[in-house]
Amino acid sequence: MQDYLTLSLQAYWFAPPVALWRAVELRAAAQETYSRPLLDLGCGDGLIAGILFGPDGADAGMDPWEEQVRKAARSGVYRWVQRADGHRLPYRDGAFSTVFSNSVLEHIPNVAPVVAEAGRVLRPGGRFIFTVPSDAFRGLLYFSHLRRTAGDERGAQTYAAEVDARLAHYHYHTPSEWADLLARGGMTLEKARYYIPEAVEHLWDRMNDRFGIGRRSLWGILVSPRLRAFPHQPLLARWVVRHFSRAWRPWYEMDVLDGQKGGGLLIVGRKEG
Repeated sequence: MQDYLTLSLQAYWFAPPVALWRAVELRAAAQETYSRPLLDLGCGDGLIAGILFGPDGADAGMDPWEEQVRKAARSGVYRWVQRADGHRLPYRDGAFSTVFSNSVLEHIPNVAPVVAEAGRVLRPGGRFIFTVPSDAFRGLLYFSHLRRTAGDERGAQTYAAEVDARLAHYHYHTPSEWADLLARGGMTLEKARYYIPEAVEHLWDRMNDRFGIGRRSLWGILVSPRLRAFPHQPLLARWVVRHFSRAWRPWYEMDVLDGQKGGGLLIVGRKEG
């Protein structure tokens, strides 16, 4: 299997905690089979698909944001990229064997129509494979845990709400709730697998604070796109990849133990028929 930690750090060197989460997520997603033709729903700039699918890329990518679509089109990952709304996919019924979506659905307030559209564009037997933060995500946040341990439940909930707002997360469905949503889209739940063990989410949350993710910080200034022409950024990038590919290796390789929950959830739905 690919070393997704190093690859993610190379792609997201400017935000190391993001790289950690993505690396564990990609390690989970890479264990699935992706039959062609393949649609990347909410493709963003194409970085994730480029890492996961390698030189073969994906057949199609779609995203509602014009800037992201332009970046994805330049990435070389897709045969074609379209700007589209997930509630109205511009593809015929049964166009794809696989629909993939990475950390997208949690950002959509009314996700049921998007799940239904994924089911519509899948051919019978096709699979909808997606990753989302799990129903355990809020409870596994490190700084919520600290407050809860100190008896400050209100503070724990306030912190979790702040994270929700910063990340634009609208929901954290359980596997059974995803099963219901899939059923409404003509699919059955084939697999629900937790990833991001508690220790990994604790590290991720602490590192978000240390690197000032989501707020103004010295790190944010140093890695700003406005300073990309300055010679310090390649040095920082090399340091991030070299240091954290070693330091975070044990957390990257952790799995969620049987019977426990993790902060991420991989769902596989299969189109009926």
